[in-house]
Amino acid sequence: MKTKFLTLIILLIFGIVGVSSKVFSQDLQNEMFINENSIINESVVNDKINKNFEKINKSENVKVFIEHKDESKFSIFVKNSSSENLVLVPQDNSLYLIQEAIDKKGKWKPIEFWGFSTCGNSYDRKIKFNPNQIIELDSPKYRGDFSTKIRFKLRLNNQVYYSNSIPSTINISKFQKSKWYNEYLEIFQMSPKSEIEDWLYLNKEVQ
Repeated sequence: MKTKFLTLIILLIFGIVGVSSKVFSQDLQNEMFINENSIINESVVNDKINKNFEKINKSENVKVFIEHKDESKFSIFVKNSSSENLVLVPQDNSLYLIQEAIDKKGKWKPIEFWGFSTCGNSYDRKIKFNPNQIIELDSPKYRGDFSTKIRFKLRLNNQVYYSNSIPSTINISKFQKSKWYNEYLEIFQMSPKSEIEDWLYLNKEVQ
């Protein structure tokens, strides 16, 4: 298991360098790419936001509420709805989130994937997440000629949580696995493709 993990890290180091060197040619509006959310407030105090969570009829320990922030960003609010103190370990300044949208067949499909960091310092930070605490993040918004609904998928402490959904638009090509996605598949090539996809789409933890 240790040998497999070390091999994965080595491949990631060389693979990510290659991806990063070409990131500036990425067409975010048309191609599937990694999510780039950012934590902007670790403790939100806002009655309006609290009331928005009341509209989410889910008996989950963690709830996720999203809304349009502006023309280029979504606001994401994550609330600890449990009675327990939780600890979050973000990757750099991001939580494990990707966007999903409803396709032409009415099914939820990912339009982003998660990009794992190979730097150990990316995981040094810990956030105390107390009961009723709300964390605010933002994430890029895409625009296009296909009207759909957007939701965010959060992987936290080995559990998956979904936000509410809101109307938005994207280009239909965002559903297609891009060259960037395929490069990440190659980075994890020692594992079965189905397992890699579960990692990139946040269905499972990386083993």
